[in-house]
Amino acid sequence: MTQALQELEAQLRDLNIKLAEAKQKEKQAALAAFKEQVELLGISQQEVLSALGYIVQRKRKAPAKYYDPTTGRSWSGRGPKPKWLEGKDLDALLVDRAAKTWWPGEDQD
Repeated sequence: MTQALQELEAQLRDLNIKLAEAKQKEKQAALAAFKEQVELLGISQQEVLSALGYIVQRKRKAPAKYYDPTTGRSWSGRGPKPKWLEGKDLDALLVDRAAKTWWPGEDQD
């Protein structure tokens, strides 16, 4: 009976080796196809890493919607209203985001 167990263990070792080799070949084929697609589509390393979840893009801080020039404090308008804004006119503290066009040769304000 020990002879049969030894034979089965030897077969199991051989099968495990064949399985590992087959997985490695499959992995190499998948990587080659992936590389071909990346090069074909011009995908950058950043895009690949981001798509795979290795790079998590941080949320950008919301730009200030209200600004108090006397204190230098600002508020994006999101979340609860800060105490420094209590009793103040929000319209007076509104940040003007209108882009001013400028061309070379024109006077700036």
